[in-house]
Amino acid sequence: ATASAAAASFAPIIDVGLQDQPSAFETPGFSMERHVITMPVRVHCEDTSPIGHVRLESLVAYAERIRSLSLKQFLGLSLDDLKKMNLAILASEYVVEIVGKGCGVMETLRIDTTPEFPGAPLFPWATEAYSENGDLYMKGLFGLSLCSIAADGSYRGTGKVEYDRFVSHMRHWSNPKKLHFSETSLRFFNAYKESGKPFVPTGRRETKYVVRAADCDLYSVLFQARVTSMTESCHDRRDAYAMYVNIMTSVRPSDELTVYVLYNEDSALFVFAVKDAVRIMAFGHYGTERRPISREEIKCCSMPGHYQKLLKFGKGSEKPPPCKDFDLSQL
Repeated sequence: ATASAAAASFAPIIDVGLQDQPSAFETPGFSMERHVITMPVRVHCEDTSPIGHVRLESLVAYAERIRSLSLKQFLGLSLDDLKKMNLAILASEYVVEIVGKGCGVMETLRIDTTPEFPGAPLFPWATEAYSENGDLYMKGLFGLSLCSIAADGSYRGTGKVEYDRFVSHMRHWSNPKKLHFSETSLRFFNAYKESGKPFVPTGRRETKYVVRAADCDLYSVLFQARVTSMTESCHDRRDAYAMYVNIMTSVRPSDELTVYVLYNEDSALFVFAVKDAVRIMAFGHYGTERRPISREEIKCCSMPGHYQKLLKFGKGSEKPPPCKDFDLSQL
C-alpha cells in the first residue's frame, strides 16, 4: 500500500477521546484542566550535567518519549506501526530552553505537551517541564513533520488529504489558546520574538565531527536529541542552557562532518556540513544570564540565504555584509 492510502485508511486501535486520564511513569495521561498530555519522568544521574541541570539532550529525549508514548497509549500506534504504513514523524527543527533553577538526581519533572496541526505536513508539539514545586523548568517547541516513506527509503511531506485523515484522531489534543502556527504562518522562526539585535560573533573555529553509532537510532539515522551534545565536541563550552537545532539532512554512523563555529562570550552558531552541503545547523546560549532564543538567531540557521553565506565564509570566502540577523564585522 502507498503511504497516501495507508494514511487515508488509518483508524486507531484505541481512541480514548478527550477526557481526564491518569498518568504515571512511562504512561501519559491527559489533564482537562490544563488541556495537555502529561507524564512524570524521573531524573537519573546520567540525565544531569556538571552545571547542576538536566542535560539538554535528556530534556529533548523526554519530549520525544512523551510524544511516542502518547501515540501508543491513546491510539495504539507505535513508531514501528508507522513504518509499516510507510509513514514517519520526523523532527527537523526544535528549541529547548532551561528557564528554571537547578534540578537534582531523582527529582521528578512533570512533562506537559500539546500538539497543533496548522497544515500539511507540519506536526509541531510544544513541551514544558515543571519542577516538583510547580515552577516551570524547561520549555521547548518541536517542529515535526508527517512524512511518507518512498520505496527507495526517501522521505517527503504528506499532502493535505492524507495529513488531515491521519491527524483527525488527534486534533482534540490541541489547545486553541496556545497555538504557535497557522496555515498562513508555518515558518518555525515566526513562533519566536525578535530581539532587535543581530548575532555578532567575535571568534571562529573549524573542526571535524565523525558521527558515532551512539548518535543514531536503530534505523541508523541521527537521533535529534544528540545534536545538543555533539556541539560540545566542537566548541569549548560546557554550560549550554538553550539551543535551537535544524536538521536539514540526516546523517549516519561514520559520516564525517566539517563543523564551522562562530561564537561570542554567550552564544555560538554551528554549521555541520559535508563539502558544500549543510546538514545540520545549531545555535546555543551559554552562561548564567538567561535570555530566550530569538527569531534572528533561528533565521541565521534556517534561512538558506543566511546559512549558505555562513558556510561559504567558513570555507574561506569573504565576509558577507551585515544584515538584520547577523553581523560578522568583529571577526
